[in-house]
Amino acid sequence: MVGTVRRWLNVAMLAAVAAGLVAVSAQARQLEYTESGTAPDQFPLGYPVPVPVASSAPVDGFRTYASLDAQLQGIAAANPNILARIVGQTIEGRDIVAYQLSDADNRTASGDADEAAVLFNGGIHAREWASPEVTAAVIEHVHAETGQGGIADYLLDNTNLLVIPVLNVDGFLHTQRTPARVLESTFTQEDPPNRWPRDGRMRRKNKPGVDDALATEGDGLFGIDLNRNNNPFWARSNRSSSATRSIVYHGTAAASEPETRALQAAAALGPESALSFYVDIHSFSRVLFGSNTGNSRRDAVARRLASNIGAVGGGYGYDPSPVGAGIGTTEEYFSYTYQIPAYTLEIEPTPNGGRDYGGNGVSHDGFILPDSEIARVRDSLSAALLLGAYVQSAPPRMVSLRIERDAGGAVFAGQWQPSAGGRSLQATRTAPLDAGQRYAATIQFDRPMRARNAAGTVVQYAGQTAVLTPSLRLQGVDTNGAAFDLALSPVTASWQHSGARYADDTWVAVFDAPDDPALNAPQRLALAVDAQDLAERRLDANPATIATWRSGGWQGLEDGDGAQRDVGGTDRSMRLIDDGAPLFPSASSGSGGGSGSSGATGPTTLILLLLAALLAGFRVSSWQLQRAGVRHRSWPRRTARGRIRVHSA
Repeated sequence: MVGTVRRWLNVAMLAAVAAGLVAVSAQARQLEYTESGTAPDQFPLGYPVPVPVASSAPVDGFRTYASLDAQLQGIAAANPNILARIVGQTIEGRDIVAYQLSDADNRTASGDADEAAVLFNGGIHAREWASPEVTAAVIEHVHAETGQGGIADYLLDNTNLLVIPVLNVDGFLHTQRTPARVLESTFTQEDPPNRWPRDGRMRRKNKPGVDDALATEGDGLFGIDLNRNNNPFWARSNRSSSATRSIVYHGTAAASEPETRALQAAAALGPESALSFYVDIHSFSRVLFGSNTGNSRRDAVARRLASNIGAVGGGYGYDPSPVGAGIGTTEEYFSYTYQIPAYTLEIEPTPNGGRDYGGNGVSHDGFILPDSEIARVRDSLSAALLLGAYVQSAPPRMVSLRIERDAGGAVFAGQWQPSAGGRSLQATRTAPLDAGQRYAATIQFDRPMRARNAAGTVVQYAGQTAVLTPSLRLQGVDTNGAAFDLALSPVTASWQHSGARYADDTWVAVFDAPDDPALNAPQRLALAVDAQDLAERRLDANPATIATWRSGGWQGLEDGDGAQRDVGGTDRSMRLIDDGAPLFPSASSGSGGGSGSSGATGPTTLILLLLAALLAGFRVSSWQLQRAGVRHRSWPRRTARGRIRVHSA
């Protein structure tokens, strides 16, 4: 019913324009993008003008909306783990589709936790054709790599990955009808700066009261900027506008538009409580925009993750807005509402626009990538987004350890199994380690830990700098009660496929036990494992507690000292000889507890800290409170947010 009323209002608006009841600009005219033309009504790009291609398969260029839709619907029909979900309808009654990439059970591969949810949104601004190509590539890559044991299978098993290829379907189709023609605007009061190319190929907004013909110029500037239509900063910035013809018109209310509500409905598929990561894909300026929300843990994680993602794309910087500042974007909505890492990913070129590709730098050509560039951009940014989903699925952890004598026979076998509210270590110890003897340690992790090139060699994931070889140490307490720490130098080591789950999820190291007296009947002996995953993150040092994204940080993720600092550390939980001592014995680490503890400081510790401070007459610092498990707001220095003046965001 609402959609019907909305369409009747649009018809009424067009009738009013035709009748002269709504002011139009008599000076408006149509202009054309060309490769090299020099006529007064032409914009010479300096390279061929891209025209959408009717090809379902990826091409060196841009595909039509019908082709993209056919490709993705076909993938959903062929892959049981990819589902097309209608999350809303546009003003003109077209379906808005979100693709749900996940297995059926909504549980992680280990079965002990709910899957994290990740949402990627594309095509919110109609003229930004590179965006739907990147979002489509995410789905295409996951489908093509299903069954290969790599990152695609890991994400299908452990995340609820949601992708909207094109949110602003009406506007996107409108731009593809006239891929070279635009409307020049002269509404100087409502649309500064004067004479920007608008509508046609340069339509940014959705289409209430807008027809498909550029010749009817009076309606060409109408529409709502869907990236100004969101809480918490709706209508609170001079970079959005209440003027209906403005290119940044924010609409009559937050989430007034069906497209905005469809995006929120897609997030609910996650479900919302599991949402841990959001990216809105735009062009252009080659940067990740974000927000500092004042949640210090979230802000730090968002900055680190932006570095990972930006490096995959070949050098995208990070530009977060100050706390409490915003313009009404979807990124701000997800950053503040869910306290998750969220970004506006602005695809290349840089603010130089088409000059980056040898073009002439004519008006708004940054929105028109040459056909020759899009395959590279599609591949690199879809890989970046998939790495971000991998990071925000959960921190890496050890699954099992097996140590065998070189001559045969198990010495130790331990595996983490689901238990009530967490995990418990099921271990079998059959013999001690003998100094000077050779052993093989087989360590399985919960994910693919390495990438390989075409020749099958272990390499860095694009742009990353992870330490490719884990380090092993024997740590414990000797027969006299003295602590010891012995480094192991593997004789041989290799990454392998466990056969049960993922490629390169298992590391096998052959080592000689040190000829050291500490190994003669020690009271405690643990294998300390320090490893990094594809994105340089260290292990959850206490796998007994399930790491889950909550309130802007990882709950249940411990570093090597037992503190919950969102960074991980060395895992010492595999004890070849266990004396029952706590896994994290140091009370000063901010998280006590044994191998089955949550790693969080309890309320008693906090009360004692506060009481001691009051008795001493001192003020408790925010650092002390943070170490005691209380989050505090940090107020970062305000910095300028450098966006380009063509409203790319």
